[in-house]
Amino acid sequence: MKLDIFLQKSSNLYAENRLLKFCMVALTVAVIISSFFSYEALKYQKVVVLPPVVDRRIEIKGTDVNDDYIKLFTRYITTLMFTYTPGTVDGQFDELLKLATPGFYSELKARLAKIAVTIKQLSVTGAFYPRHIKIDRKARTIEVKGLKEEYTRGIPVKNGIATYQIKYQLINGRFYVAGFKEIKD
Repeated sequence: MKLDIFLQKSSNLYAENRLLKFCMVALTVAVIISSFFSYEALKYQKVVVLPPVVDRRIEIKGTDVNDDYIKLFTRYITTLMFTYTPGTVDGQFDELLKLATPGFYSELKARLAKIAVTIKQLSVTGAFYPRHIKIDRKARTIEVKGLKEEYTRGIPVKNGIATYQIKYQLINGRFYVAGFKEIKD
């Protein structure tokens, strides 16, 4: 009789042992699959770093953006174009050329090259402080009015209000400059 009970307990122990082995194999397979998918997900991870200048909500929906996005790029473009020294002008103008549309690139490059030569020869330092930005979404233009200052070796050359018109394009949510001119009052 004791032999029958012993055999019953051993059967139970063997069954329990098989169940534990199955659970260990299942958990091992689950951990391997989870690790694989976690590793693959890292390839699609995207980190968006916002510069400290962005102080408002920026929205990009397909080919449409909000006004704050356009104003941010307008301030950036006018800073690159009009706030310079003879030592920084080349780097800033190269950065500005990256924002030009292909159709406007060659014209802007030629114009900026002439301006850069003049800035270096005359040792001009300039600054532009935008005060008013007006956006016309239908015409895809921006009118920027602000204070423009230029100095040559510390002597003021130009101090006054200047107005510029920027034509822009939005391609896949990215801002491009398609035209640039000064508006005379």
